[in-house]
Amino acid sequence: METRPMRMMAVAAVSILLAGGLAGCATSGVEDAMDLEAPADDAHCQSLLIRPGELVYAQCRLALRKTYLNDYAARKAVIQQQYGPVSGELDIALRADAFCNYDESVKQVVTPGLSDDVVAETAYQNCANTRGELGAKFAEATGRPAELLAEAERPTVLGQNRKAIREARVVIKGPPGSTLVTESQVAIENAPGAQAAGTVVPPAPVAH
Repeated sequence: METRPMRMMAVAAVSILLAGGLAGCATSGVEDAMDLEAPADDAHCQSLLIRPGELVYAQCRLALRKTYLNDYAARKAVIQQQYGPVSGELDIALRADAFCNYDESVKQVVTPGLSDDVVAETAYQNCANTRGELGAKFAEATGRPAELLAEAERPTVLGQNRKAIREARVVIKGPPGSTLVTESQVAIENAPGAQAAGTVVPPAPVAH
């Protein structure tokens, strides 16, 4: 388990990053993908006390890359093309479902022994609530059955989940040369009475 201050700092950092991404997100088109192994992203996430090997570290790196915003924008473009404008409550519901699938996908990457297909499907099922809300808003806006959208989007969402999983497996290790520090290692090294020599994790570099 990681320390409470580290968890609070990490969660706050990811929230700020996501909020900033939302504020600056264009509603048309898809953001250009960044380098998964970008050293600048790595330095930034480590400066926030998020270390390679941790779930929140991967979430921070992927938030910088705007992975879920890419997924949201791609789904929105298809819906707009087929059913008309996506705005208001429908837009909010779509964004929430895109984030849910991204978040649930990345969370399970730290669980060993699961195939990408299993993780993608589990993440999809865990987002039943946001998918239901999206379907309801879709029906209100278009007059079409909610099931129509869910059925049409399922292959796309599962594909996006698998992509997020693959990206998370890459970024969670950090760029080449990063030292992988798992959450269990951090817990052991920060435990009361732990030996300092050769075991304490050095402070993460601060990005300037």
